Amino acid sequence: MRVSRVSYWVAHSAIILVLIFLVQGCAPKPKAKPVDAGAEKPTTEAAQPAIEPLQPPPPKFYSEVEPPAAEPAEELPAEPAIDPAEGPAIEPAAEPVAEPAMEPAIEPAAEPAVEPAIEPAAEPAAEPAIEPAAEPAAEPAVEPAIEPAAEPAVEPAMEPAAEPAAEPAIEPAAEPAEPVAEPEPAAVEPPAPTAFTVSVPLGLPPLPIPDDNPMTVEKVELGKMLYFDTRLSKDQTVSCATCHDPKMTWAEHKATSEGIGGQFGQMNSPTVINSAYATSQFWDGRSDTLEAQAVGPMQNPIEMGHSLVELVTQLNEVQEYKERFQKVFGTEVTADGMAKAIAAFERTVLSGNSPYDKYEAGDKAALSEEQIRGMKLFDDAGCSSCHAPPLFSNYKFYNAGVGSQKTPPDPGRMAVTNDESDLGKFRTPALREVANTAPYFHDGSCATLPEAVAMMAGGGIDNPNLSALLRGIGARGLSDQDKADIVEFLQALSGEYPIVEAPALP
Repeated sequence: MRVSRVSYWVAHSAIILVLIFLVQGCAPKPKAKPVDAGAEKPTTEAAQPAIEPLQPPPPKFYSEVEPPAAEPAEELPAEPAIDPAEGPAIEPAAEPVAEPAMEPAIEPAAEPAVEPAIEPAAEPAAEPAIEPAAEPAAEPAVEPAIEPAAEPAVEPAMEPAAEPAAEPAIEPAAEPAEPVAEPEPAAVEPPAPTAFTVSVPLGLPPLPIPDDNPMTVEKVELGKMLYFDTRLSKDQTVSCATCHDPKMTWAEHKATSEGIGGQFGQMNSPTVINSAYATSQFWDGRSDTLEAQAVGPMQNPIEMGHSLVELVTQLNEVQEYKERFQKVFGTEVTADGMAKAIAAFERTVLSGNSPYDKYEAGDKAALSEEQIRGMKLFDDAGCSSCHAPPLFSNYKFYNAGVGSQKTPPDPGRMAVTNDESDLGKFRTPALREVANTAPYFHDGSCATLPEAVAMMAGGGIDNPNLSALLRGIGARGLSDQDKADIVEFLQALSGEYPIVEAPALP
């Protein structure tokens, strides 16, 4: 019985081992072809993980078990007791061996499935160790091979693949949105300019303001700076205020004005007061607007002697001017901007609310008896034909003979029109504040107001181009009292005008 039990277990172990190698596709002679046994099995995608642990066991097993395995291999068909035991011994061994053989080949689970099956198989070589070798060969081959194969195959493969794929895709997409929004503050427009309301004094008509040069506080302030800035002249000694001084009724009490280098021109500086109403500028009317007049003296070689190109470059180096021009015009310093700013400032220089204006407004006590008589004579003698109220000028051109005695005579309007009939004609000056703007006429040849009235009352200075209106006035034969009354009336044209102090310059 003991021999038969031993034989049974030997045969039983041999059959299990044969089945293991048959299932794994191993050849019966591992020594002749050891590589094929491991190479044929992995027909699935994960072939190489199952080869390395399976190569050592076959040679080790056959070297120790092959001799005793030969005897029971011949006795198997003779013993009838093998058949009933064969079924239960084969079926349970086939199932656990087949399962670990398939699953471990996919992932690294093959390693635990082989090692427990090899070590117990080596022990049955000694007879006393056969019995315990069969039992551990089946159990550890099944359980450890299944559990580790499931866990590592799922968890590591899913989690790492999901997390890194989501986070980097969201964050980089949100960050680029910030630089797109950053330029918005740069597009913010500067504050809107403050409109400048001109207070027109009593006696003056509404102030004409060109559409392309509206009045703003910022523009008037800029024009005021430029008006007083001597850097507008070549040698930085002459400003607009030099010849048109606010403290001298916005004029200059010299026959002709002094320019750069001590040079003197041939024209008397007219007052800026009420020049906003003039339909032409300068004595010869060469400019139609205040804007054009503003840059004229800058380029005159005697007055300010500068180049507009050089001047613009120079002022663009002054940071405050650059900032103010940017705020007012949205550009750097330009000649056009300078002209508009100065003209805007000059439009604030108005004079009205004089005794004459109050009289015309109903205050009959505003004028003296002499002034009232002079007002009537002024109109009856024809003076008002050229010096028409309320501005006391029609801004037209007449030849009163002033300068005609020079050699050559002063060309007057002819210098602009090239028409000989305009020889000696000059623009009619406005008479408001006339009592405070001596000397008189375009060349400053009359030092006092009575002298100027006497000359005009006498019909001017005779010359071939003398205007007919002057001849008519001379024919009236005004007396000295008449002339004195007219002077009194002209003094009643002095009213209120702004006296401006020079601002701090950049």
